[in-house]
Amino acid sequence: MTASSDFIAFFGATGGCTNAALVHTLNAGIHVRALARTPSKLTDMLLAQGISQATIDSQLTIIKGDIASMPAIKSVLLSDKDHTLASQIMSGVGGTPQLRWSIKRPVTIDNPEICATTTKNIVQALHEIYAEHPSTATHKPSIVIISTTGVSDVREDVPFGFQTMYHVALADPHKDKKVMEKIVTENAIGIDAVFRGAIAVRPSLLTGDQNIKGGKGWKSLRVGQEDKPAIGYTIHKADVGEWIFEETIKTDGQRWFGRKVTLTN
Repeated sequence: MTASSDFIAFFGATGGCTNAALVHTLNAGIHVRALARTPSKLTDMLLAQGISQATIDSQLTIIKGDIASMPAIKSVLLSDKDHTLASQIMSGVGGTPQLRWSIKRPVTIDNPEICATTTKNIVQALHEIYAEHPSTATHKPSIVIISTTGVSDVREDVPFGFQTMYHVALADPHKDKKVMEKIVTENAIGIDAVFRGAIAVRPSLLTGDQNIKGGKGWKSLRVGQEDKPAIGYTIHKADVGEWIFEETIKTDGQRWFGRKVTLTN
């Protein structure tokens, strides 16, 4: 972050990986605007992790709403005081897994297109912002999305023991992740790009919660890319969040632009 007016826009801030990244971001003194259906839930989660009320009041602006509300999304992306646009976007939106009676695809989510819908709406919101405030188009934000292993069309990145679960049982939620990645990639290249850069983070099977003291630490992770993925079974949500902070928020993440990054223990 280069100026006091800079801020990061967070979507899915109550999710484990994203919430951990948010805690590190606030601890670093960075300003954030976040979307939350229930602001008190987000505040309580941050207080439980040791973020003071004073820090929340001074560094965090919570916009009440959901990913279906275009005005709410635009309010997260654009400061209402001086029409400053977010320098980065962190999106970790996801649905709640649900079991169903199906041998081939027993797992679905409550909103099967939530990742794709969120990404489409962010893209649309940015188009509208650039049209309404043309000067913001000279400082487009980068975006980090949390995807998953098991969606690559280049190389297998799931260990053999998990392949049936990933490619059969989890096919429906993973389809949503693939669409999300495609939307982000298409909107980060060319003259009509809405993002100045995009990073897709693909963690292996998530364990634990957002507690930043619960992981093994981001430096313990194995990191790969789509053509040479890091293949493993599990990863703690807090470690994913810490890696995102250290490698994409704290440093702006330009070295990872255009990459699909696999993370595992």
